[in-house]
Amino acid sequence: MKLMKKGLLAFISSTCAISMIFSGCTKPMDQSVGTNSTSEEKKKLGADTSKPVELSWYFIGNGPQEDVEKVEEAVNKYIEENTTLNCTIKLNGFDWGTYPERMQAMIASGEKFDICFTSNWANNYFQQSARGAFTPLNDLLPIYAPKTMELLGEDFIKGSQIQGVSYAIPANKEKAHQWGLVIRKDIAEKYNMDFSNVKTLGDMEPFFKIIKENEPGMYALESAGGESPFRLMDFDRIGDEKYPGVVWNDSKDMKVFNEIEAPEAMELFKLIHKFYKAGYIREDAATVLDYTADQKAGKVFAAVRSLVPGKDAEESNAIGHPYIQIELTSPIISNRETTGSMQAISATSKNPERALMFLEVFNTDPVLNNMINFGIEGIHYEKVSENMIKAGPENAKYNPGTGWMFGNQYINYLWENEDPNKWDKLKQFDESAVPTKTLGFVFDPEPVKTEIAQCVNVWDQYVLPMESGTIDPETGVPAALEALNTAGAEKIIAEKQKQLDAWLASMK
Repeated sequence: MKLMKKGLLAFISSTCAISMIFSGCTKPMDQSVGTNSTSEEKKKLGADTSKPVELSWYFIGNGPQEDVEKVEEAVNKYIEENTTLNCTIKLNGFDWGTYPERMQAMIASGEKFDICFTSNWANNYFQQSARGAFTPLNDLLPIYAPKTMELLGEDFIKGSQIQGVSYAIPANKEKAHQWGLVIRKDIAEKYNMDFSNVKTLGDMEPFFKIIKENEPGMYALESAGGESPFRLMDFDRIGDEKYPGVVWNDSKDMKVFNEIEAPEAMELFKLIHKFYKAGYIREDAATVLDYTADQKAGKVFAAVRSLVPGKDAEESNAIGHPYIQIELTSPIISNRETTGSMQAISATSKNPERALMFLEVFNTDPVLNNMINFGIEGIHYEKVSENMIKAGPENAKYNPGTGWMFGNQYINYLWENEDPNKWDKLKQFDESAVPTKTLGFVFDPEPVKTEIAQCVNVWDQYVLPMESGTIDPETGVPAALEALNTAGAEKIIAEKQKQLDAWLASMK
């Protein structure tokens, strides 16, 4: 069940009312000081820039880059010559599999750092905020990042807040999502594949068969746990992933249910298992953490991804192989987008104001932004036109490949294989999307945190293997449901329903 496409752009108009306990972070956003703040006002808030500082930034992507020190040197020289920040930046990139555990360990130990990537799916924004890991930004944003606030808009900022508090800055990128496939273009052309009639994952079976029979060493379908075809269900998820409780995007009664119980989920699990038994999916897929490693090695024909216009070119540039994309669901604006890519300032930072001042410049200065995204002109990239670039001689030594994660994507250069009108099409994509009925609602997990912790363990043990196709859902689903219910799934769902009903009533 999915929403029909409508020509409507809807932004978040309200925030959630949740009862999480956050230390020192209940003050509402102060709008009294705006873009005309004086340097004297900034000094009163402690932003003394007379002393140089180093700001450490941790982020997710293609892992550590060989030329990162060379890029840091260029970035810091630019900052020194063109800004009054009086700071240097230390860039710390980690791959998709390593980053979440790395940040979990750093935050748990109280290690000092300044800025980090956070989201609803990696370095969990809600969990880390509840633990006091991030600096509340309400009082700081109007002073030190007014232009960033203007770029994002009040509604989008509110949609990323928790109990009215901003603990991170959302990236300025697409505000909707759409699930589908990225497919190796060169391989598809090799076998003259025509995807014009592909509307579902099941329609891909004949093409997967061709890959299995003719491309030894290549996996027809990537299906890693947590990043699998199960995404195509596109449930409107209440709360985080890995514990049950969703509603349908087009729900009439707004009933929260256990997604594993849905007949549609069983049918999809059966299809994935069928593909696994046919050899279309990697045999040890359930244990794979870094799902991009096989792609970079040229071993993956098709993978499920969250799509936007031009995602295929982005994937091509990040991975190093040519891709095309096939959309399988409709564009939707959900809570997933407001917290899907953010930068937070650590509660352990000695210079939170300076860190926010740096992010403000990063989000508004195209030169600085593109240097961190693409490296050094003439070395890592070369200009084709004012805003179009191609790979430079040392491109492989610096290619983070995550422009959507790095702040304001609308000032990024475009690769020569990308559509020159990409940013306009991205805005049109947002305008075509439909908002979920829960947009702006955030679930408070505190009343059922013990049950959630238990269900997360069960999910990893029972559900992820079904996502990768390694377990027969005929036996796997009943076993998962029994284990989830024992762990407290029904209590979680009841709490979600209670909070959602209260929020919906407050919206009337």
